Amino acid sequence: MNREFAEKVTNIATTHTPDRGEKIDALVECAKQAGYTVEDIDKTKPWGGYIRFGFADADRFIAEFFPDINPIDARLGNAAAELSPKFLLVAPEQRLSWQVHERRAERWVFLNDGGYYRSLDPENPGELIEAHAGSEVQFAAGECHRLVGGKDGFTLVAEIWQHTDPGQPSDEADITRLQDDYQR
Repeated sequence: MNREFAEKVTNIATTHTPDRGEKIDALVECAKQAGYTVEDIDKTKPWGGYIRFGFADADRFIAEFFPDINPIDARLGNAAAELSPKFLLVAPEQRLSWQVHERRAERWVFLNDGGYYRSLDPENPGELIEAHAGSEVQFAAGECHRLVGGKDGFTLVAEIWQHTDPGQPSDEADITRLQDDYQR
């Protein structure tokens, strides 16, 4: 892992400013300085925001944030599969929706503390699983999950979308919200 880049983005999440827009702007600037192509930014999510990087950045993102897997394993064994690297910034104690995706699997690594839920039962998310910096989790397509921000500050997660339908890559619309704190 490029420790310098990973440390910079983690420091932005944990110490830079309490304003999520400023944090996301700082993360974008840091990523651009490191040579990443920013494809999409959303600072308006009620739980925080995200930054999605270009497909061409996937192998580098894997090497820097998921050093224990190789690019083929990150693609779930399909060398031709597209990957979408992303940062998720979650405000303290905020939760993304209890959700499921049809055309993508996801791999997360927590860059600082937070938590998540996972279940195959769409009605029951089960118990909160606490995650700490370095915790890594893989969700299969169709597996229900929810990301939760830590109590003491913003939570930053590096995520890889693993597109499971080669004919129709996943996008932001590939989401079924089973429960949502924000009534979306």
